[in-house]
Amino acid sequence: MERLRRRLPPLTALVVFEAAARLQSFTLAAQEMCITQAAVSRQIRQLEEHLGNPLFIRNHRSVALTTAGQRLFGAVDESLERIAQASTEIRGDASDAVTIAATICMSTYWLMPRLDAFQQEHPNVALRLFALDREVDLRAENVDMAITCGSEGQRHGVRMAHLMDEELVPLCSPAYLAGRVLREPGELLGERLLNLDREHWRGFNWAVVDWAAWFDHMQVRGTLPAARLAFNNHAQQIQATLDGRGIALGSPRMLADLLASGRLVEVLPQRLNTRRGYYLAINEHSTRPRAVAELQGWLERVSHAAMA
Repeated sequence: MERLRRRLPPLTALVVFEAAARLQSFTLAAQEMCITQAAVSRQIRQLEEHLGNPLFIRNHRSVALTTAGQRLFGAVDESLERIAQASTEIRGDASDAVTIAATICMSTYWLMPRLDAFQQEHPNVALRLFALDREVDLRAENVDMAITCGSEGQRHGVRMAHLMDEELVPLCSPAYLAGRVLREPGELLGERLLNLDREHWRGFNWAVVDWAAWFDHMQVRGTLPAARLAFNNHAQQIQATLDGRGIALGSPRMLADLLASGRLVEVLPQRLNTRRGYYLAINEHSTRPRAVAELQGWLERVSHAAMA
């Protein structure tokens, strides 16, 4: 064991290297590990001196792995994952439940109403639901699956499966219309329009698609009404819509239950196809692959059946 330890690089430096290589940024690695960027640079330099090879190509605002760095990252990534998996198995993994994450709105109005039916069909699969309006690192946060919005893309250790396309349509409560009928997109310029706060969502993978984009797609020219209410999460916006506070853009597929019950109505039939969709992001390193596969298959069947 002593001879082995003499051959190993400094272990702290390896952990710092893994973060920097995965994020391709010394700055982001420092933020993730709650240390300074200088400390990250120092650990990487110590590791490079130990190995006698550069691990990163340092550009002005970014870094990239050298061939040696790619080789080391593959070994470190696999080794840390095996340690994490063994640790999870040893501590019992919090009742062995499948953890699924989704935005607050998706969790509230689409996912939760369907989970009872899933558990009736699969009574042996326990579930944990995380409602989070942020990006989730599946591996670091030990999350088995997440519903994300955007393009399919590719992520290391994550498999993507299409759930539904995103189309946006003006929605409101019947009480808001009070018997009125709107016939043309331009008529909405005189209505109370509810907005998502763009600044809050800046930098997220799912950028806000707002009224300006909808009116532009409908070729409506005119001055948008001032945003009297803006919300930092879509669930609040939909709740305000249910309360009759105004008209919001929403996904008929996500909010299908509210539309079917009549609590929400489509103000106009014109829809904006955002050219993005909702995807299941599946952690390929989950310790519960069978239960995850059952939940994935069930969610895909439910979603695709609704679109048929």
